[in-house]
Amino acid sequence: MVKATSKHLEEWASPRTVIVFSLLFVAALWAAVSFWIDSARDERVAATRESLQRMTHAVEDQTRRQFRLAEVILAVCANWLAANPDLDPASAPGFRRLLADFRDRTAATIEIRLLAADGTAIDPLSDSSEPLANVADSDYFRNTPAGGLFIGAPTRRTPAGNSELPIASRLPTQAFPILVAVIDLGKLTTVYEKQRRKPGGVITLLRSDGTILARAPDDPRLLGQAITGVTLPGAQLLPQGQAVVFEEGGDKQRRQFASYSSVPDFPLLVTVSVPYDEALAPWHKQTLWVLMLAISVTVPLAVVAFRSLQLLRALANQDAALQHLATTDRLTGVSSRQHFVAAFHAQLQQADPAQRPLSILLVDIDFFKRINDGYGHATGDQALISFAEVATTCLRGADMIGRLGAGEFAMLLLDTDISAAIAVAERIRTAVADISIPTENGTVHFTVSVGASQAGATDHSFEDVLKRAIEALHAARASGPDQLAVV
Repeated sequence: MVKATSKHLEEWASPRTVIVFSLLFVAALWAAVSFWIDSARDERVAATRESLQRMTHAVEDQTRRQFRLAEVILAVCANWLAANPDLDPASAPGFRRLLADFRDRTAATIEIRLLAADGTAIDPLSDSSEPLANVADSDYFRNTPAGGLFIGAPTRRTPAGNSELPIASRLPTQAFPILVAVIDLGKLTTVYEKQRRKPGGVITLLRSDGTILARAPDDPRLLGQAITGVTLPGAQLLPQGQAVVFEEGGDKQRRQFASYSSVPDFPLLVTVSVPYDEALAPWHKQTLWVLMLAISVTVPLAVVAFRSLQLLRALANQDAALQHLATTDRLTGVSSRQHFVAAFHAQLQQADPAQRPLSILLVDIDFFKRINDGYGHATGDQALISFAEVATTCLRGADMIGRLGAGEFAMLLLDTDISAAIAVAERIRTAVADISIPTENGTVHFTVSVGASQAGATDHSFEDVLKRAIEALHAARASGPDQLAVV
């Protein structure tokens, strides 16, 4: 017996065997490095996507507020003009006080101009009797519809002044048929500049026809120009508030990640972009370090190949860890779907439904996708972990909980009829209501929908019971969030 054991060890410790396994290890190492490089890049792209989408929504919200304020100011001014048809708005003290108040409250970000029928622009707050300019050839003078708004191309009052963005509204008056709210683009660009990703990130405000209205970093040469040579993916069909991310192909020097979002109620599109190489710079740096690490492992391994037998033997000790990983959900620590299904099937085969009732609870976190999209995947993961911890405390030691999908969990209740299962479900729903997850955007609370079902004598597999539990869960969802249904 001893000789046989020694011979076996000698076979495993032979140079040929060690070299073969060393080569296999090196191959596996570089395969893992390749896999990590691809995975890390995907993660970096996903992180860039999420960052740009969040920034786009923030910029879109600020832009919408600014244009909504201008729209409100125009409406107030139009109401004053309608209520005082006999007064000259260019000189009426009441109208001047109204405009001065608006200018002060907006820190001179928005000013009001009057356009005469011949296109002459007048500033009612100006002490000079001279008109500002004649804008009869401007797009907003020609294209402003009756009863609607038109956002014109950026203009400059003077060659040395800031660019201005006109928002025109047509009035049913003869003397001044058009009222214009002018946004100071210098101040709007300053807001964009604070938010864009440095150093190469760009925030652009476009009109629906592709005209550039504002940009950070500021480039006066581009203002009022229409984008050419670039197709905005889905720009014309983009739903309100929805952002998409893409990689612009072609010249690698111009590749970029960009996010697009339409501005609700206005013919505007906000774009946030970052250069491709800049976004992936952390990944490039990490990849270099990983490659250096892999090389530093590979070279010594070739020298100490004959000493790697202990490492090969140690691999056997990882079986237990792998088994644990195979039966456990890595995020929440509860049973994996495969392990839960196998355990449920085994209990179903052993149990006598008449003597030992068996019940299942199918639980789904309400609006889990909204938590992920609104607060980030880290908050979504914490919601899953918190739910698993709370639900486990509501179960007995013999009961079992497993994660079936993204926000879906199942619970196996042994020696439990449906009435007792309902009581357990109510305890879980009550406990979940007390969960709070603090985030930078506020505290997250959530509820769960529960479907309950009891195994019967005709049930022969997990799918038989699961089908009824799913029907119950659908019924609970149909009744609204935080509901319980039984089938």
